[in-house]
Amino acid sequence: MRLCAVSPSKQSHTLTESPPAEPCPLPVELLQRILTLCHPRDVISFSKSCRLGYAIVFHPSDQYLWRDLFLSHPFDDPRKSSDDQNTDFQFVDWMHEHIRRMEAEWIAYQKGACVCQKACALKTFISVLHDASPAPGGRSSGNISWLEPILRRSCILYDDNYTSDAQRMLFAQLRSYAALTFDNGVDYDARLRLTERRKNSRCFVYDFRNYANKYWGPFRDDGSVDWIHIEHLINVVLLNIRDLPGSWKYITPPLRLNALRTYSAPSNRRSIRDWAGVEGIWQRYVCFMDFRDLFAFNYSGLSDGPGDPTFFECPRFREGTRLMELNLKLVSENELRHRWYAKGSSANDLYPPLCFSGSTSCVKGSRAVVEGVVQMSADNIVRWQFVSTYPGDLQWRSDGAQVGNVGSAIGVVGVWATELHDEGDPVGPFWLWKVKDDCPTRLMEYV
Repeated sequence: MRLCAVSPSKQSHTLTESPPAEPCPLPVELLQRILTLCHPRDVISFSKSCRLGYAIVFHPSDQYLWRDLFLSHPFDDPRKSSDDQNTDFQFVDWMHEHIRRMEAEWIAYQKGACVCQKACALKTFISVLHDASPAPGGRSSGNISWLEPILRRSCILYDDNYTSDAQRMLFAQLRSYAALTFDNGVDYDARLRLTERRKNSRCFVYDFRNYANKYWGPFRDDGSVDWIHIEHLINVVLLNIRDLPGSWKYITPPLRLNALRTYSAPSNRRSIRDWAGVEGIWQRYVCFMDFRDLFAFNYSGLSDGPGDPTFFECPRFREGTRLMELNLKLVSENELRHRWYAKGSSANDLYPPLCFSGSTSCVKGSRAVVEGVVQMSADNIVRWQFVSTYPGDLQWRSDGAQVGNVGSAIGVVGVWATELHDEGDPVGPFWLWKVKDDCPTRLMEYV
């Protein structure tokens, strides 16, 4: 049954035909109690049985019925989501939110849904992930248990015929959250799709034109996250990992939707001050092109000119992948040796800027000093900025965004580049995620 017979965007709900006015032998309170034990589809069917049923369902005197339906579906209680920035958040329109989610589920399975409907569904699914219960409680998330099969069985992650920039950004954000979880490339057609996606993502990530006026990171001109850029970065790193030899291909950042939950990353020693879970051991994948190839891709006049996608189809093309380890601790701003980072535009007392320093090591034995800052951006996404120093001079700068909620296990995805950001300087993707303190050191470089 289609749930969109009732519009979730309106407070007044109407049906094409008025239900018959028949007396109900049961008290309203008992009817509400019975309805809380039903599926929402059955509740909506009941609302069409008579005018009293319609009034009980869509014009109740309180939110008791829809609150119980919502929490027993089961969804996570949005009042307990620590991702919400409003500490005074109390009111939930349970009816509106429940119908909105049911509507989004219906849209996801409809092949003929228009782009506006699908964009609304994307927005709903993203909010469902943001409202998922925090991970430290040890309980599974009802939001994720509901959403995961929808994304796996529907085509919502593949219908990309969106017309506006805002719609395309929502599409890329949800695909970034999924992080190729539902794209295993097990059959021939799936492998072809992944090969094409990898080529397109490499074109985007290594094209210098995509970094002008963007802070040399996956951000838009207003400082908000560019999810289209983030998705391409994720594709490049993950598909490179799948090409690694032996058991190295199994060393990946935590994926699946549960890795997006608040504080799902290991937090062996997280203090109250450390709201982002900075302190501890981190692993980091860095991908890179040979500088001669990078220069040729961006400036060569061969083939179809700079940025030609066929550049990556050459059998001789190689892309490097390096696995590194970082050990980070919080410091005061005065302890930073360089003042290079951009101040965030969002003043949030719950999430003040955090400065950190530490070290990074790689397979070649070289070690660098790392220092940076974590802060909440204006669009409520955690932004990471840090530099690597060899020895005494700034050399590499990295800018990234936390994928998912605060302290998510999936980690931080972004762009590394030179500190000077001169024209023609190298650039590439990175993926940073936290591991347990007793995790064995794993360093690797593969070209």
